[in-house]
Formats: sequence, structure tokens, C-alpha cells
Amino acid sequence: MRSPLGMWIYDNAELFRYIGEFPCLREEAARILLSGSVSACLAPVMRTMYPDAEIVAVDSDGAFLAECREEDPALVTVQCPFSSYEGSGFDIAVSALAIERLEARELASYLFSLYDALVKGGSLFLSFPASDRVDVSGRKEVDSWYSMEEKVLMKRYAISDTVKAANVVGFDIRAIEQDINADLGQVVSLHAAKGR
Repeated sequence: MRSPLGMWIYDNAELFRYIGEFPCLREEAARILLSGSVSACLAPVMRTMYPDAEIVAVDSDGAFLAECREEDPALVTVQCPFSSYEGSGFDIAVSALAIERLEARELASYLFSLYDALVKGGSLFLSFPASDRVDVSGRKEVDSWYSMEEKVLMKRYAISDTVKAANVVGFDIRAIEQDINADLGQVVSLHAAKGR
């Protein structure tokens, strides 16, 4: 991937720790949802693990999705706000470094959309920059962590609040890991499964 975001992902692979474990967590996956631009960059990795799967990437940036299709011509892309995608029947949903683009009031509805997208027992990978405490303010403009020329709007979420929201939606939390990244600080990787 030629974009600064793609190069940043390759340089910071530790932030996506559960991606490599998906074949162990779910041996077969017919459909995989990649939600948000960082997740879309992971299409070649997912294609390597699941060569026969239908992989769908959702984001609002059409030019970026076109670049992802150049990397993986079989990738299905949907241009719309990733937080409002209404697909279903996925075995795996990946939301890597995406929820920080949402306001706090949008978090539960976004998690509900991922829950609805998954089949029963489907796996969710969620990663996000964390805060040590509840942050009641909205998103703040900060220097982009993947490109020196860009600014991004970002909100950090407390781990306990995010886990609570996922549980309320119906996800069973399987594992939570934390890493420190030079650009983002504390980043949480969460693996959950669709219950109920």
C-alpha cells in the first residue's frame, strides 16, 4: 500500500495483534467486513489468510478505497460512512483504529451495526487509542499519527466504557490486550464474539 496510512500500518503491526490469530479463532470465513480506512488497508493480509473469502471494505473515502482495490482487485468496496453500513452475514468484522473517528454518542450504534453484520458466533476485532479515564469532551484535532502533513479529529475512549458498551450490545469479550505506540500512546486490541 503506497499511502502514508498503509505504510504506517506495516510499521506498527503490533497494534493489530489479533489479525494474525483469526485463522485459529475461526478456521473458515466466507465473508469478512473491514470497517474504516485503517481496516481497509488490511485487505491483503486477510486475503492471505482467507483466499476464498468475500472481503468487503467500507469507508467514506472513495479514492482511498480505489487504492485498496488496486492492492486486492477482488476486494468489494462500499463508499459510505463506515459507521452507517448495514450489511449482514459476516464471519469476521475488523474495526481497526476506527472508533476514534466517532463521537461518544455514536459508539453504541456503531457497535450495534457490527453486531448486526456478524453471524452468530462471528468474531469482532476492535482496536482503538485509549484514555486512562472517561473523556466527556468530543473529538479533538490532533496531528495525524500516519502522516506529518495531516490533522485528524480523534476521540480517545476509556477501556472500561468501550468494554461495557460492547457487552451491552451483546458481544462476549474473549481477550483484551494493550500496547504502547510511539505515535498513539496506549492502544487497546479487543477480540469479541457475537453472543445471544
